[in-house]
Amino acid sequence: MPKFFPIIFVHGWGGPGDLMRDFGAADERDPYVGWNTGRRYNDPDGWIKFRNTELNFEGLVLRLVKDFSYYDASNDEELADFRKFLGMKPPAPGETSAPGLREAALNKALWIFRYYEYNAEHLQLSKQVKDLLAAELTRCNFPVKVEELAGVPYYAALLALKIEQITCEKCRSITDGSEAPGLGLKKVALVGHSMGGLISRFAIQYNLFGAAENVARLMTMATPHGGAHYASAAGLLRFLPGLRDDDIQFFTPQWVYEFMGGQVPAPSLPLKQTDVFCLIGTRHNDYYLVARKLPRTDGVVDQREAYLENYPYAYVYNTHSGEHGIRENHDAYQALRRFLFGDLYVRMLITEVEINPGKKVGDGKMFFHYFVKPRGINTHLNEISERAENQPRPRTYTELKQRLQQDPYVIYDGFADSGALVDNAARLVPGVLRTKQDLPHFQLEYSSFLSDERVGGKLLASGYKMIPLTEGTRIMTLEDQFMKAKLRVEVRQRD
Repeated sequence: MPKFFPIIFVHGWGGPGDLMRDFGAADERDPYVGWNTGRRYNDPDGWIKFRNTELNFEGLVLRLVKDFSYYDASNDEELADFRKFLGMKPPAPGETSAPGLREAALNKALWIFRYYEYNAEHLQLSKQVKDLLAAELTRCNFPVKVEELAGVPYYAALLALKIEQITCEKCRSITDGSEAPGLGLKKVALVGHSMGGLISRFAIQYNLFGAAENVARLMTMATPHGGAHYASAAGLLRFLPGLRDDDIQFFTPQWVYEFMGGQVPAPSLPLKQTDVFCLIGTRHNDYYLVARKLPRTDGVVDQREAYLENYPYAYVYNTHSGEHGIRENHDAYQALRRFLFGDLYVRMLITEVEINPGKKVGDGKMFFHYFVKPRGINTHLNEISERAENQPRPRTYTELKQRLQQDPYVIYDGFADSGALVDNAARLVPGVLRTKQDLPHFQLEYSSFLSDERVGGKLLASGYKMIPLTEGTRIMTLEDQFMKAKLRVEVRQRD
């Protein structure tokens, strides 16, 4: 049975529109700050219908409401109305409501943390609260004066106050800093996009207002964990009148490394390996004009900066934001639901390759594409490909065998849900054994290429394999017209 935690979504840097101190009490903005922006998929060839994937992705928030009966607390942050509806006390994390209610429970609520609102004149924090934030940051070994509150540390302290309000029986009031009753929901899950991931990390790493004890899981999307090397370009915006430039300095590589440890968190991140997950965007060609020239990025964040060492991560072919954005598409939602609610931790590695008899490549160099999909859903949980610019570099056959002996290719490092429902049409797709149809499956699609400087790569062969996710470690064979590969599949219960 999956565990359910309250979820806080933390958005990223908003650019000039959100940093300008010019919005008043009548300001009209997206209350979800991009977290509930969806997309319609065109399907001229009928492929999506064949694969049983929705033509409409409604948005992350709405999908959590529809699929898991989460309560959207955007207009009820104290859950007062929800409590009246339930007529019950908060259950322990993982429990649901009494019979008769449709899987409703206080711990299945979600919040959108809109930290830029506290920059607005009509939402200015009181002196008591600013003093409280500065004192807490200083107590947690990040000395700061009240007048210096800005950027990631400031927003992290505000986030930690919100976490305390949700998780603890007693909390500090955001109005005046005095003691107030909390919701007492024990633990939350944080989902941060871009700078929102750094804000979430900072709150946990510095244990602001006890955040380290009160956060169960952390997922980041397109977050510059190593700092954003292209952030200097954003500095060009500082000439705009009224623009807060404080935010920009807090996600440069120098600052992130000095105060957060970069991709090896320091202070340490007190979460288990399977309680942290990083999702990396790889599509820059369809982003803003300048961003299209930034290779191996999502248009803003370099792929090599977007993960944490020794924690799972995956790649999706999405831009940093916008029409093809990482939050706005189905891939991220499928990854998020498996990380938040899945009970299995899965790793898949290519450990050996053999060219079939009669096939030759000589001194030619080969590379490979791998796409990992859930059974029956046309979406990628991980993509390693030439278009994503993250495929293993071309190697000769000899070099390839040597590399795999020393360091196998990791083609999936993430999560699965043993209780995920699969409709009858998808249960017995080709490659699924009837005796294993009730087990969760991944579909692995793979291709091998001969490197060619003129065209990039010439396709040698391709194939797919249905991977039943039974607990334990086993070796499977991937076979196509050109070669065979050994795939090591490791599946275990999450910690």
